[in-house]
Amino acid sequence: MKNLDDFIDQIIKDKGLDSEDPEVVAQIKSDLSDSVESRINAMIVTNIPEDKLPEFEKMLDSNDNEKIESYLLKTIPSFEEKVAIELAEFKAFYLS
Repeated sequence: MKNLDDFIDQIIKDKGLDSEDPEVVAQIKSDLSDSVESRINAMIVTNIPEDKLPEFEKMLDSNDNEKIESYLLKTIPSFEEKVAIELAEFKAFYLS
């Protein structure tokens, strides 16, 4: 996800880690990406209606990110706002 990559790059820059060894930066990016995705996934599971979970799980198997995002936008009220809150909280925690 391009926007997520940009978000992580900005956090690394804000933390002053962008001048580290490229291998170290790559590992930091990987770790941050995993952490952010875990937070977003937890938010999804918490907010998706239980009766929609089976359909959502089938959609995940398709690996069609556009279809998945569209489904989440329709299924979870204020989905984009909830993602933005998760990202802001993650950034604040990491940079503190």
